[in-house]
Amino acid sequence: MKLRYILYILLFLAGCSNDNWRYLGQPLPGQSPQLFAPEFINHHAHSAPTFRADGKEMYWSVTSEPEAFRKILFTRYDGNHWTEPMMVPFAGDFHDDQPFISVDGKFLYFASKRPKWVGDTLNTNLAIWRTERSGNGWGKPELVDSRHGFWTPSQTQDGTLYFLGRVGDKVGICRSECVNGEYSTAELLPEPVNINGYRNVCPFIAPDESFLLFASNRPGSKDEYGDLYICFRDDKDNWSKVIDLGNTVNSDKQERFPGISPDGKYFFFTRWHSAPHHHDLYWMDAGFIDKIRKKAKL
Repeated sequence: MKLRYILYILLFLAGCSNDNWRYLGQPLPGQSPQLFAPEFINHHAHSAPTFRADGKEMYWSVTSEPEAFRKILFTRYDGNHWTEPMMVPFAGDFHDDQPFISVDGKFLYFASKRPKWVGDTLNTNLAIWRTERSGNGWGKPELVDSRHGFWTPSQTQDGTLYFLGRVGDKVGICRSECVNGEYSTAELLPEPVNINGYRNVCPFIAPDESFLLFASNRPGSKDEYGDLYICFRDDKDNWSKVIDLGNTVNSDKQERFPGISPDGKYFFFTRWHSAPHHHDLYWMDAGFIDKIRKKAKL
């Protein structure tokens, strides 16, 4: 009787700790990229996925032909299964792109061409917006600040915002600190992150700001539109040399939109598929980042 009781407890605990539902129930990847949820993505990925910290909601953007109109979708785990992809309630009428959930889960940042104020006409320029968590959903979107760039926002745990933006006549990867709830004037990251004459786009900053992932078509990239790179930041705000993620990640096709899961375990990115506006979403074990850091002695 005692042995049967112990076995019952062990089985119960095993069932409680079953995390097979996480990441849409997909088989966990190893050291090489694998397609992520192709039945959900359907070749139309236009961002890395962003998850709530508990893993029970996933958001991502998709693109469609012929105008490459972008929209943000989400799916939720209801305790038994993941729901069919749905458009976020605050979107649909506008070109919305690149969702990113803040580390504390309080805000969802995204890029949009929606009107910036009441009476404004529909924009042709992207700007960064955010919406605050409200109960089981999100509130009314608000413009973060039209000075602070227009695409691919990501954020550190202390609120510093990274994005694609413009400073003067230069476009590139920018950084803006959050001080007392207000964002400082955007600063363009120096070389070797931004180099003149090349695309330096799609930044993803680590929560502790220790490394930056991004796409670039700088010399050495295999595709004219870009490959994925990483660089590391030290305690004195200095950036290391930029390191190509290598043949395991980069191919002769375009790779963009890097991202890391909230638990830090998995690396996501998109790869051009075949037709215009068609991209697949891939993921792999993120342990290679520490290996790169150690190999480069950074």
